[in-house]
Amino acid sequence: MKKTDYCKLVDVFYGNGETDRFFDDGLASKWFYIKALCGNTTPHATLPFGKMSVGAYSGGYPTGYGLHYPNSCGGIKKLAKEPYVIGFSHLHQSGTGAIQYYYNYAIVSPFYGDIANFNEPKKLRSKQAKPGYYKAEIDDIVCELSVSNNVAVHKYTFEKNGGRIAIDFSNNGLCKEFGNSYFTEVSESEIEILNNNEIAFSGVFSGIRLHFFVSIESESASVKLFEKNVERSGVYAKNMLSPYGVVFDVIGDTAQLKVGYSTVSRALAIKSVREVAEKFENVVKKANDTWNEYLSVFSIKASEDIMQKFYSNLYHSLIKPTDMTGERVLGVDGECITDFATFWDQYKTVLPLIFLSYPKMGEKIVKGIVNISKTLGKIPCSFGLSNVFPCEEQAKMLAIFSLCDAYFMGVDGANVFDIEECIQRELDRDDYKDFIASGYFERFTHILDVSDACLSVANITNNEKLKDRLIDLSKYWINAYSSDGLMSNKSKYYEGDRYTYSFRLQSNMEDRVELAGGKEKFAVMLDNFFGFGGQSVKQITHLNAYDDIAQTQYHRFEGFNNECDMETPYAYIYADRHDRLCEIMHECINRSFGLGVSGLPGNNDSGGLSSLFVFNALGLFPKSGSGVFLIGSPQIDEASIKLSGGNTLRIIRERKSENEICVDKVFFNEKQLYVFKISMQEIMKGGVLRFIMKSK
Repeated sequence: MKKTDYCKLVDVFYGNGETDRFFDDGLASKWFYIKALCGNTTPHATLPFGKMSVGAYSGGYPTGYGLHYPNSCGGIKKLAKEPYVIGFSHLHQSGTGAIQYYYNYAIVSPFYGDIANFNEPKKLRSKQAKPGYYKAEIDDIVCELSVSNNVAVHKYTFEKNGGRIAIDFSNNGLCKEFGNSYFTEVSESEIEILNNNEIAFSGVFSGIRLHFFVSIESESASVKLFEKNVERSGVYAKNMLSPYGVVFDVIGDTAQLKVGYSTVSRALAIKSVREVAEKFENVVKKANDTWNEYLSVFSIKASEDIMQKFYSNLYHSLIKPTDMTGERVLGVDGECITDFATFWDQYKTVLPLIFLSYPKMGEKIVKGIVNISKTLGKIPCSFGLSNVFPCEEQAKMLAIFSLCDAYFMGVDGANVFDIEECIQRELDRDDYKDFIASGYFERFTHILDVSDACLSVANITNNEKLKDRLIDLSKYWINAYSSDGLMSNKSKYYEGDRYTYSFRLQSNMEDRVELAGGKEKFAVMLDNFFGFGGQSVKQITHLNAYDDIAQTQYHRFEGFNNECDMETPYAYIYADRHDRLCEIMHECINRSFGLGVSGLPGNNDSGGLSSLFVFNALGLFPKSGSGVFLIGSPQIDEASIKLSGGNTLRIIRERKSENEICVDKVFFNEKQLYVFKISMQEIMKGGVLRFIMKSK
């Protein structure tokens, strides 16, 4: 029987451009986008959780790909009218916004002529891509890129004689026109030509020393150093003036280039490159096979457009975080995981998705988080190849939720002792002193973060002294709310207002609903937030829209445009209005998320929105830290999911017509569920989750 090629269902260009998800009718027209109107994804070649990625470089925000200027909301200024390429860079963010470190290292530029022109923009004649492979045509040169383990493999076909390949090692970030916040200098640089076909480079990028090794295979090649776009003699140089690097002269019409790097040593970079002995075509096939293996964990039946949406989103959910096993970052080694960029974006759905079905990576993530805690004495909101920890204003203790999720889902390495130690280290930090003494943070959302994390750990620890302390701290949650049942108006709110955070999922949702005045009042508050019975809104799409958006008074759901409130539809479960949740999920899967480069309604933020789509389509949602999955409304007909422990979960939706979008009854292993939740432990045992649908 022929195996399904899941890669053919993936559009790697999905979410690369501006969104077109604007509506004049229906429920989706009631939601208001406050964040960037683009997905910020890239089509760059990479492997699942791959250490290396490679793709076209233009300097565009925020991944080095495309034509976007830095933006956070409203319309987007463009670098140019037509797509162009400067070269092909390595290491990239995925779907993020202003992360304060942007990678795009070792830019490889194929060209003809004088080195002075190597980094001139080149018109992008054509492009195509699939998982693990990217192809572009520029200036009579066919450029093909793939990845093998930790190595980027380039193949260049020159349509005329005189082909050259320059590698600019001075690049760190995006277009210089954006300013110093987006582009920084590589310091302490050293470059050495080992022979005509091999060079080594090391430098400090964003506070992290990286060692690069490059090997070229062609009919014949010679190599020279260049500095400030001028070729120079010698085989060794240090502290050169930008731009600098090496330039290979190619004899013949093709050249294959391999690029590897290490945070530990030149020797490890050399070892990784020399282990890749295959020809380019075999590298591409292996990358395709690897992606098929990861994508096949989820086998679904659905309409053609939902199939493409599902696998395109699943693909973008499996790019980050990055497996750096064997490397060392800021002293964190052994099981080393980077590109938690950020936990704010990943803890709700990205990491639970990995824990659900990708056991090896799940175990590495757990051990990686614990290693970060032990080494740094804290778990920052963002941890990547940088010595700065941006985005700390977003939230606190989110990694604790993820460790609890891993524990409930039976991930190897997730144990109570490590979780206890991690939360105690967090509470010992200076910035928790005021909270411990008074129950307040400057940002009231942090009150909910920490109180809920404390309750999550209190529910699993057998350390009675710690349990009592955590339960006492968890009671501070109430300080975040006003007497009207909404979040307090005494606080600043990140990427939203007090309404945005008033319906977040807490471990003690029953108490939270009671604070709002009971289920009926809570349901009315939710209806107002989601726009049921309200007027449609007009999205603000002009340039420089920040102030206009900040001054709006819609107080509406952000419409899957951002992570702040993306889980809030499931709050309807606690108001006994699951039918409302079903209507929202129908809008989410069928309208809010589209197809192609414009298909994402907002920043994908390291797979945050994509993994949300996957869970919403399946009809399950992880209530992070609580040990339960909430029951949603499946938008697929069937699914078979390979679980981390080796079991299989089947999901079946039974309905008589497309109008039946609401859940009537739910059965798990033929036992009816009378509440819309199920424990993570039960799900991980596998079985059949069967939905009987009804019309609204």
